[in-house]
Amino acid sequence: MPTVLPLETTADPLEHVRSAVSRRYLLLATTLTALGGLIIMGLPGGPIELRIGLGLTYMALAAAAFWASRRSPRQLRSLIVPLLFSVALAIVLGCWFGGVGVNTAGMGLLALLVCLASAAAGLRVALYMGSAVALGIVCLAVAEHIGLIAGASIVPTLPLLRRAVVPLLTVMGGLIGGVMLSSIVERALQDAARRERRFVELVGIAADAYWECDAQLCITDLWCRESAESDAFRPMPVAHVVPWELPGLHMADAARVAYRDAMMSHRPFRNVQLTWHLPDGSIRHDLVSGTPRYTPGGVFRGYWGVARYIDEEVRAREAMAASEARYRNLFTSMPAGLVLHRQGDIIDANPAAAALFGFDSVDAMRGHSVFEVYGGDTHALGRSRLEALNRMPPGTVLPLAQFLINALDGRRLTVHATTALIEADDGPAMLSFYLDDSERVSAIEAMQRSQALLSQVIAMSPDGITLTDLATGRYVMVSDSFERITGHRVADVLGRTSTELGIWRHAADRARLVALLDQHGTVENLPFEFVRRDGSTVRLQISGARFDQGGHTYLVLNARDTSASERTRLEYQRLLNSAQIGIAVTRERRFLIANPHFEQMFGWPAGELIGQPGRVVWPSDEAYAQVGAQVGPALARGERVEFEATACRHDGSTLRARMRATAIDPEHPADGGTIWTAEDVTRQREAEAALARARDEAEAANRAKSAFLANTSHEIRTPLNGLVGLARLAREPGVEPVRLQQYLAQISASAETLAAIISGILDLSKIEAGRLEIESAPFELIALLQSLEQAYRSLADSRGLSFEVSIDPRLPPWVRGDALRVRQILANFLHNALKFTHRGGVRLVARQLPDDRTRFDVHDTGVGIDAPTQARLFKPFTQADESITRRFGGTGLGLSICRELAELMGGEVGVSSTPGQGSCFHAELTLPPVAPPEHASRRGGLDADPLRGAHVLMVEDNAVNMMIGVAMLEQWGLEVGQACDGQQALDAVDRAVRAGRPFDAVLMDVQMPGMSGYEATRHLRERYPSSRLPIIALTAAALTSERERAEAVGMNAFLTKPIDPQRLRSTLQRLLSDDEAG
Repeated sequence: MPTVLPLETTADPLEHVRSAVSRRYLLLATTLTALGGLIIMGLPGGPIELRIGLGLTYMALAAAAFWASRRSPRQLRSLIVPLLFSVALAIVLGCWFGGVGVNTAGMGLLALLVCLASAAAGLRVALYMGSAVALGIVCLAVAEHIGLIAGASIVPTLPLLRRAVVPLLTVMGGLIGGVMLSSIVERALQDAARRERRFVELVGIAADAYWECDAQLCITDLWCRESAESDAFRPMPVAHVVPWELPGLHMADAARVAYRDAMMSHRPFRNVQLTWHLPDGSIRHDLVSGTPRYTPGGVFRGYWGVARYIDEEVRAREAMAASEARYRNLFTSMPAGLVLHRQGDIIDANPAAAALFGFDSVDAMRGHSVFEVYGGDTHALGRSRLEALNRMPPGTVLPLAQFLINALDGRRLTVHATTALIEADDGPAMLSFYLDDSERVSAIEAMQRSQALLSQVIAMSPDGITLTDLATGRYVMVSDSFERITGHRVADVLGRTSTELGIWRHAADRARLVALLDQHGTVENLPFEFVRRDGSTVRLQISGARFDQGGHTYLVLNARDTSASERTRLEYQRLLNSAQIGIAVTRERRFLIANPHFEQMFGWPAGELIGQPGRVVWPSDEAYAQVGAQVGPALARGERVEFEATACRHDGSTLRARMRATAIDPEHPADGGTIWTAEDVTRQREAEAALARARDEAEAANRAKSAFLANTSHEIRTPLNGLVGLARLAREPGVEPVRLQQYLAQISASAETLAAIISGILDLSKIEAGRLEIESAPFELIALLQSLEQAYRSLADSRGLSFEVSIDPRLPPWVRGDALRVRQILANFLHNALKFTHRGGVRLVARQLPDDRTRFDVHDTGVGIDAPTQARLFKPFTQADESITRRFGGTGLGLSICRELAELMGGEVGVSSTPGQGSCFHAELTLPPVAPPEHASRRGGLDADPLRGAHVLMVEDNAVNMMIGVAMLEQWGLEVGQACDGQQALDAVDRAVRAGRPFDAVLMDVQMPGMSGYEATRHLRERYPSSRLPIIALTAAALTSERERAEAVGMNAFLTKPIDPQRLRSTLQRLLSDDEAG
């Protein structure tokens, strides 16, 4: 049964007090009765058996009283009355058998019993008790009067009547006092009960549960409201545990610790939120408050408190949070631009607004003004609208207005915007909505231009065009050309029939035209004679068609003058047919009209596309359905659409087409059909993609070139620093000869390194400029391979690597090609192989292939190269990675130059490699075999010494170059003459001829002060032919124009500086050998 909340008392406070009084009375009765029994047994006089009997009776009553005091309140209420009467009877009997009569102290105890009976058992029991006690007193008095008992008087002089009246009055006083005490206690308890009920009602209003815990903070009582509609509470079973460890309680660790600390430190707490996971799977949320309880002496007794169910509040908060999240998601995901601002200063925006205004992100918009992107007069319009909105109440929304937006990314947009005045968290603000209407405005403008163009075409057409309502036969539209052809004014024709105008010369012609139209729906190029307004006749060619639009059937006729107007019409027709745009008309998803360009674009024979379903120009049913879903709704609304998609030709191939479509009758789109225009943008898109790829490649090349320039600067400065430093050291006095030779050797090595770098750069520049020329001359391939073996074997030995050259026996000894460039390619491969191989060895393999091709493979056991690096290895300015540049140096030009040289020689290069297992670089070159030149057998090969004893002239204005060139030539055994400019060269040649020791060849610097090498060569060629006096050009300029100029003035060969000794030697051998052969 539900009950009221029990706070600190029971259900009946009066019963509780009576039980407490009864319990204390019984304890008092126990003491007094036991004491009385002892006194009776110890008093002298009277029979001992009587005293013992009375004493044991008193002791039994004391024991019964003590036993009753330990019973429950309900049992106590049933025992208190018999015990009271038993004690009273025991006192009376004690006075009787003790012979003391009525004048004893025991009479006072009877008055006390009546008083206690009134307080403990109520007025009725007290009256019964008082009557019984009074009867006992009267009986004692009568017994004493008649002498049954002797009686004993405290005041012997008092008469018996007065001694009997005094106890009766005492009992009456006890009864009155008990009634007064009971009434006072009852009124006090009733007041307390009223206050308690008010308090309980207040608790029931403010709380849904009441709880108590003891001094050890363990829950002792829990009373919960039965239901939300009920004020009744019922007790709940509780586990004797501390609140924060109750089963089903879920709290965050920090909150649980704070909750525990508050209770353990005996502090009051309010509104602690608890979450319960109930056994049925549901979740309940409570707000708990509690305050500590203390005794009047200040001893902590525990806590009591209340709890309030807040499930609805939690659900409301969660719903509000979810609603806020939904609105935030809606705000963020809405395709329209939303901007929250104050007087234009942006507070927040959604991504659509950021994209519309051209900002990178929403964060980038904050702090800017919306007016920063307003263009034209719309800036002032926006300001005036905001000023007007400030004077309006919150919630006001401005009407839509059109604005021009200059987006930060350069786009010019037309938008429609409206602004609402709202209340934000931090005060009034404005929320603006922006709808990008650029496409629609452009579509309208394009449609207006198209309509204007169509009207212009009709107005300019030499043919008379009429539109007739077939239901009435009356003209609803005629062109200006109709007036020119027939003489009838447009105003006179509209609303009238052709019969009323009398323009048919033969009525039968009109009937035939109507019959053909009824049968076929269209007619083409039918000749008829018409009557002009002035009575003259004109022969016209009539084409016409019936069509439905807007619920009416119309007949459109085109009347063409077959004379000059016919020629004009044909010209216009050809102009339209030659337009580089496809035009078609569809109705009910089938083609009605398609111009030649449309048919050609989609690969259909002339006329065969008419009547075909629209599906035939799309690659699949899915693509056709997708286009329909994309543009169908807009066309159904009469809007113009433009899109780009992949279309399909008649042969199944695809193209990228830009399509535009609009309804013939925007007011009734479903009835009139659709006009389509198509442009093939396949090449344009491919060109854009190619341009993007080219741009990316160019950017990558620029980055590579920048890295190349930085690396090359380092590569040039390193040997240059060595040259300058070593030269300075070599000039120091007292340098030992051995040390001097070391300096000179290192100077030579640094110079060769620098020359190789510069040569590579010059070769690349000539290759990129298309000015590198490949020689085609016989050379001894076997000897070239043997010289490479000799050159690189020592380098391999110094590094502890094996080196092997394998030559195919089928390889021809002599081939035609550029020996220098072949050597350059193979030397680069071998140099790289030795540089990147630390263990194992290097092997050069030369093999003969079909079609006069030769394959060279350079194998190594080095670190190997991964696939991504192989893909870029032969590109200019690149190396495998930056660590190679730091560790081994180099400019990254070698392999790219090898690729270019191989391609110039009609071949190719490549690489195959596995990381950790080594690499194989190969070159396939076209080297056709040739017979050995005649001079080759005479001089015994390339390494014979045909130059020894030859007489040559060195013409050079630079003293250092002169010294180097003369020393090199003399080392080869040549006799060298010297000249510093062109004039000295002419004089030296003439002196040698007169002396009978003419020069066998001239090495001519082309850039010299005074007379240049070109001018000196022209003078020499006037006297000496090229076969008699070979002239070799020496120049630092490597341009093709310089070579062409040298050949034009009669020079036999062209060599660039710095001079390659091997190339100079082979050139001299060839020219001198040719001279000897001649």
